[in-house]
Amino acid sequence: MMKLKHYKSRILSIAIAAMALFSASAVAASPSGALNAHQILERTTSKIGKARCITASFSMTANGHTAKGTLKMSGDKFFLTLPNASIWYDGRTLWSLDSSTKEVNISEPMPEELAQINPMIIISSLLNAATPRQMKGTVKDYALHITPKASQHLAFTSAMIDVDKKTFLPSRIVLTLGSGQTVTLNIDNINLTTNHPASTFVFNKSNYPGYTLIDLR
Repeated sequence: MMKLKHYKSRILSIAIAAMALFSASAVAASPSGALNAHQILERTTSKIGKARCITASFSMTANGHTAKGTLKMSGDKFFLTLPNASIWYDGRTLWSLDSSTKEVNISEPMPEELAQINPMIIISSLLNAATPRQMKGTVKDYALHITPKASQHLAFTSAMIDVDKKTFLPSRIVLTLGSGQTVTLNIDNINLTTNHPASTFVFNKSNYPGYTLIDLR
């Protein structure tokens, strides 16, 4: 049986990647046409917070392996998929599926645990918990460097984000986690308009015959 503390790090790593996926998404140009790093982050948190639903597809590279993933969000609910793992969170219950073991762990995260694994909560805290700095970009992309403030305890030590100058959407993100591991995300698509039914964020056992449910509540 896999205990919460054993699989939480896996959830956290995936959720951090998902959080970073949106930490520079859908920003808008200021009237002067110039954006500083703080303005980008401020407009981002506002945009994401107001988005009715979010859908994204991405490629994630870590430890020399690349995998494609998708993320769907609505308010504090989210559904995250990677080739060997899926996570559903309906606002109260969290299901973590591991296809390699055919196990699904069920938990009800405490507020402090949820603050570490829920992308929406991480995003909303970034403005006060991290220091953004604009770096030298390219003709096509802005470059943004984000560092957590010393008083904060975020699970990444730094992030580099490339933002397309025409669409103001992120094109590439490089995360350095607390473990020293580097995670690179290449974003294929982001949609802020598609609605998701409530069932999107709830694990449906009938879709996964043969899987063992481990209730950790």
